[in-house]
Amino acid sequence: MQPLKSSKNKTLIMIISGTNGAKLWLLSNLYEICWDTNGNVYFAEQSNYQVHRCTIDNSSGNDWIINNHNGSYNIRGEVPGTIHTILLAANQISEPYWGYNDVKLRYLVYDLWTFRKNFSLTNDILTLTKFTIHFDQIDTIANITLNQCFLGQTNNMFVAYSFDITRNCLKSTNELRLDFESPVIYALDQSQSYNDSVPPFCPPDIQHGECHVQFIRKEPCSFSW
Repeated sequence: MQPLKSSKNKTLIMIISGTNGAKLWLLSNLYEICWDTNGNVYFAEQSNYQVHRCTIDNSSGNDWIINNHNGSYNIRGEVPGTIHTILLAANQISEPYWGYNDVKLRYLVYDLWTFRKNFSLTNDILTLTKFTIHFDQIDTIANITLNQCFLGQTNNMFVAYSFDITRNCLKSTNELRLDFESPVIYALDQSQSYNDSVPPFCPPDIQHGECHVQFIRKEPCSFSW
């Protein structure tokens, strides 16, 4: 994938979308700067500030690196996706929706997972004045860093997140990193720290689900059907 280039020394807002869509949004004063579906850079002149959505080329390489806490899984995967879909595509697990495989694969949701992505910027973009990174959706509890600069934590999959990027955190070659906690363990910890009980505590046994979904801002079907 080619590094982004800027045609003018203008303020640029860089938005790299995460787990809900591998998109790059860029906003500049006179020009939209985009990656097309082939990974090429192109410019579109604009009369005023506008946001344009541009798709990062997923066909050229599953360029997110995903690993779990102990390193037993270390693969490349495509975003948007989940741990189950990524591992299934890499032939690391069996079909989760077959039989009781969802129960057999339950260990995946107790683990810690890291998603990493590298991208490049040219020197003329690095002279620009404002950078913001934006995520349409992150599911769910994650610490986000860029080149080891901590940007923030997410805890709600139903809202978008944007973080200002300090210029000192950006380089010509960059690593974006998302460290995910287990949503099941997070929900359990939240329930235990709450001073009162909040029913229902667990789904019916027949659902083979997880407990305390009401303590996390995450789609309930992730905890049981």
